[in-house]
Amino acid sequence: MLLLGIDVGTTGVKTVLVSEKGELRAESTHAYPIFSPNPNWFEQNPDDWWNAAVRSIKQACTAAQIRSGDIAGVGLSGQYHGLVLLDKHHTVLRPCILWNDGRTASQAEYITEKVGKERLLRIAATSGAPYFSACKLLWVRDNEPGIFERVYKLMLPKDYIRFKLTGEIATDVTDASGTLFLDIRNRRWSSEIPTLLDIDSSILPGLLESSQESGRICKKAALQTGLNAGTPVSGGAGDQAAAAVGIGIVEEGAASYSIGTSGVIYAATDGLKIDTEGRANTFCHAVEEKWCLLACINAAAGSYQWFLNNLADREKNTAKSQKKDLHGILEEMAASVPLGSEKLLFLPYLSGERHPHTDMNARGVFFGLHSGHGRAHMLRSILEGVAYSFRDCLEVITEHGISIREIRATGGGAGSSLWMDIQVNASGRPIVMMDAGAGGAAFGAAILGGVCTGLFPTVSDACAELVKKGRTLIPDKSKSERYNSYYELFRTLYPALKESYRRLAEI
Repeated sequence: MLLLGIDVGTTGVKTVLVSEKGELRAESTHAYPIFSPNPNWFEQNPDDWWNAAVRSIKQACTAAQIRSGDIAGVGLSGQYHGLVLLDKHHTVLRPCILWNDGRTASQAEYITEKVGKERLLRIAATSGAPYFSACKLLWVRDNEPGIFERVYKLMLPKDYIRFKLTGEIATDVTDASGTLFLDIRNRRWSSEIPTLLDIDSSILPGLLESSQESGRICKKAALQTGLNAGTPVSGGAGDQAAAAVGIGIVEEGAASYSIGTSGVIYAATDGLKIDTEGRANTFCHAVEEKWCLLACINAAAGSYQWFLNNLADREKNTAKSQKKDLHGILEEMAASVPLGSEKLLFLPYLSGERHPHTDMNARGVFFGLHSGHGRAHMLRSILEGVAYSFRDCLEVITEHGISIREIRATGGGAGSSLWMDIQVNASGRPIVMMDAGAGGAAFGAAILGGVCTGLFPTVSDACAELVKKGRTLIPDKSKSERYNSYYELFRTLYPALKESYRRLAEI
């Protein structure tokens, strides 16, 4: 039997087919556009997700040469924080406001003031921030009252795919953690927060654990996708929780580094742990009775991409003329510079910063630049600066008494041997390389689908059976000691610049 995992990402839907032994049998990704009707606004059409999901499901099944009856269960994953609104006829009322949309700063301030920071921390395990779904809902109330009056249900992005597959309106506890409406300690909707914000709690969807059955493939969806009607669909999880399951981060002591455009560190916790300073988010995990501390760096590989877009024309031309790999050329370029980039430090706040500083005014900085530095120094300092930012977030997590024994690395940045050498030595902890082909949110969603169908008794059992680890990188003590000196200086720079960032934003 096979398991189907679907991940509704920011740029496309990815579908994977996974065997009972964890073998990736097929995968398919179909893209869709992001719309930006105003500066710093980002929206998508939920039906674009569904159309892409239908195509990717069909393509994956065709590639694997299977019959629909070979699929035992379906799991879902998707981008956190997006706001999908339906009317009583189940029609989408407006485009989804995405996780990275920047229009809701005033609503975040209002929620913190109205509910109170201490009460938000006690119930939702976080302080108000613009990316949470509740802020987006209040923006619609404030700016589109005609639409708000027609809201029957809200849901998260992956839940729209669930609705189209099964006809059921529901979400899971991990995705609900990113709304500000969840009582995270008790894993249920809060009765206090919607009341304080004058929100009718009936618009909140049904709530499930990630491995619970949420419904079954309906006849209409079966005709559209080729899946068997009656196939069970699990509650699923937000993409970071699903990705954690996909690489086996299900027990306290393990954490993941996801080095994509943004960077995420995700640490499983046995009990609820809240950072009262807002330097990390506490969410429910996809494993029952477990939580996580999650911290996000806005521009991880995004900082590398900035260099690639703006300062690497010579290397692009070389790669094209000599038919060489551009990333390999850039890695050799950065490796030609010694550890510490000859005393050049980079603050990777090109898109503001989410954690641990939560400051959208923060900006990128090269510190220590002198006439002897060149582009190679700048490139290596970018790789090191991102590693220091990951270390910043790791330090927050360990402050809560969590001993991180092992870090598992995924994402495009994990494909760079130099960057991983920097990461392992800057963190001072072993890093396990995961199979990029089998990991990720869609793979984790498939695992949750397997637990839902009863193929595995628990998520932890499923991960022990299906998740395969690669080689382990061990820190070099002498390199780690040298990186410590640079890191201690790095962590003094943001506090020194915080007020200057604010003043710059006001000019």
